[in-house]
Amino acid sequence: MYNKLKYLFLTVLLAASCSGKDQGEPANPPPPGIVPKDGVFEQRGEGSFVYTGYEPLKDKPITLYYYIPSGGEVERMPVLFSMHGAERDGTIQRNAWKYFAEKYGFVVLAPEYSKTYYTENDYQFGSVCRSSGSDVLNEESQWTYQTVEALFDYFKSETGNTSAAYYLFGHSAGGQFVHRFLLAMPGARVERAVAANPGSWTFPCVEGITGTDGKTYGWPYAVAATPFADAAHLTAFFARKMYVQIGTADTDENDSSLPKDAPSMAQGPHRYARGRNFFAACTTVAGESDMPLRFVLSEVEGVGHSTLWMVYGKASVTNPADTEARGKNSAFNLLFE
Repeated sequence: MYNKLKYLFLTVLLAASCSGKDQGEPANPPPPGIVPKDGVFEQRGEGSFVYTGYEPLKDKPITLYYYIPSGGEVERMPVLFSMHGAERDGTIQRNAWKYFAEKYGFVVLAPEYSKTYYTENDYQFGSVCRSSGSDVLNEESQWTYQTVEALFDYFKSETGNTSAAYYLFGHSAGGQFVHRFLLAMPGARVERAVAANPGSWTFPCVEGITGTDGKTYGWPYAVAATPFADAAHLTAFFARKMYVQIGTADTDENDSSLPKDAPSMAQGPHRYARGRNFFAACTTVAGESDMPLRFVLSEVEGVGHSTLWMVYGKASVTNPADTEARGKNSAFNLLFE
């Protein structure tokens, strides 16, 4: 995939050098190919619009922030969805990726799920159940996860993009979203995914997990009492190419945004420990059930709780435009190399 991106980048350069652009040509021309019927993806570079196209949740708008490279054929570009954390700011995700997108020729789609319309249960937990801690399931059409697939179809229909699948990244609460999305949506068209520094995980324990209060918990902390507890769902989940990306310095036990409820605390004292424990549990369950496991544990040395640092794989990024200065376990490398 990395070689493909390099090829696309060279194509962009050749196209730019041979274009003979007139002085009257717009600074940000629309993507080539079909003309977007809604006009929302006409602008190159940074853009945004409010999306209400998923009919079952049309009363819960999503602001989609995006980045389209300044050159190249949008129809042929890979597509990356980047999911925000609990701060609910899609611009953080778009901006963390835009220099990579510009250089290597892929599109960034960063949906923003406002707290006005999406609670923690709706976002981090996908609205799979009526409320956090409830075992009453919502209809699948009401799951927030469905909006990602709908947005992908919308982008393809608007631009003529021919991608059969997309790439998926999420940091913190976004990392919660990503791994639960893959568990709940076995048919989702995801090529590779990175779940970075989630504060809590859904463990593949069909009997649930025991919290620090001695009680047994299911969704969203374990698959117990959900449709995802059967062998078919777990097999499909483990078959995903998902990177459990954790910063070795994400160890602040007093972080105000760290979930401290009983089932989360049972997963470990901080995010770094919780990620390692989740991966170990998946390895154990997959091994005992003879299910192939494609998950990869990727530890980013010296990095704490930061979207930008996980994307670049380094504890300090002095010049985000210098994409070549990234670390070996950067989210970019995990997804595209």
